[in-house]
Amino acid sequence: MVRIFALSVAFATLALPALAEDTVDTATVTCEDYIKSGHNLMVAMEAAFHEAMKNDPKLGSLSQAALSDVMYKNCTGKTDTKVIDALQQQ
Repeated sequence: MVRIFALSVAFATLALPALAEDTVDTATVTCEDYIKSGHNLMVAMEAAFHEAMKNDPKLGSLSQAALSDVMYKNCTGKTDTKVIDALQQQ
């Protein structure tokens, strides 16, 4: 029983930094960061970019799902490009 509790505490301790990683700096995310991220981080990035682009004349009216399609298409093959730059090339 003590071993299970100790493992639970260890798991929670390791998981907390990952759960705190919900803020995304849209100015620094590269296309490689976006393409290679896991599902949860990718969704967090898409939400952050959706919020950041809401006043953009071309992209502001898109839903988050539509913007994520644009992000993926514009980032494919452009590993060193920042996502914000790839979106502005739309």
